[in-house]
Amino acid sequence: MSEQGALMVREFANGLKLELVDTSRHYFGGYWRLSIEARCLVPLSAATIDDPERLAELRRQLGDPVPLVRSVEQMAVPPELVDETRAALQQRLLTQLEPLLEHPDFAARFIAKEYQQRIKRTLRGIPCLS
Repeated sequence: MSEQGALMVREFANGLKLELVDTSRHYFGGYWRLSIEARCLVPLSAATIDDPERLAELRRQLGDPVPLVRSVEQMAVPPELVDETRAALQQRLLTQLEPLLEHPDFAARFIAKEYQQRIKRTLRGIPCLS
């Protein structure tokens, strides 16, 4: 399991909160599988949806809040490079996600994209994916 747990929490001006979690584990022979997971719960209210029927449909399909989860990992990291590699992975996630989460339209775009993906899965008729 993880050696550290939560690495950091960053709150943005639009109210979204990004949490970075260390999900690393020992791999083999002293080597590590380093994994950093970014989690952000995006409330439907952040998308400023005016239509109550649309809001009810989104809540039914996606739930509220809608989770955003992204991760980066690196396999077979030697023990002497664990801290350095963990910091690099953390920085990579922050570099990717901070500009997205800071954008004023992020919540609306993210929720619309998640909804479209959910509908597409449902239309394919694969019940285990819906």
